[in-house]
Amino acid sequence: MAASSTIELRPADEGDVPALIRLLRRSWLVAWAPELPFEAVQAFASFDPARSHAEAAWRDFTVAIRSGDSSLVGMVQTTDDVVDALHVDPACWNGGVGTRLLDAAERRIARAHPMARLEVRHFNTRARAFYERRGWVETRRYAGTECGSPVETIEMRKVLRT
Repeated sequence: MAASSTIELRPADEGDVPALIRLLRRSWLVAWAPELPFEAVQAFASFDPARSHAEAAWRDFTVAIRSGDSSLVGMVQTTDDVVDALHVDPACWNGGVGTRLLDAAERRIARAHPMARLEVRHFNTRARAFYERRGWVETRRYAGTECGSPVETIEMRKVLRT
């Protein structure tokens, strides 16, 4: 990401849906597809969960917009005490977008809950390391699925206020 651009966070609006679909697809294909069997990638392409998720849940998203060109470069979704999703455009990794989005999610959750939860796939070592650096702690592991393929899922928690 260019040093001259800044990031603005705001609630998503319906006009963001096409960009959210592209972001979710790109994020999944870069971070998850290489770790899953070909059948899971085929299922992702066939069922397009990125589209259905963006179209159904955009009202729950906070988006990160790059000021230089107004492009959508990240999103976070929370429900109650859970960070449901956090995705950053792979071209913007290590640019602070994920940190800004997670900070916003933690502040939102902390208004009503003393602790936050999230789930991350075991194979997503990049995301796990990011959360650990931010004070999130693994609390359990369990079997899950991704596009029909078995995956190990890790639940993490973070105390937000005492």
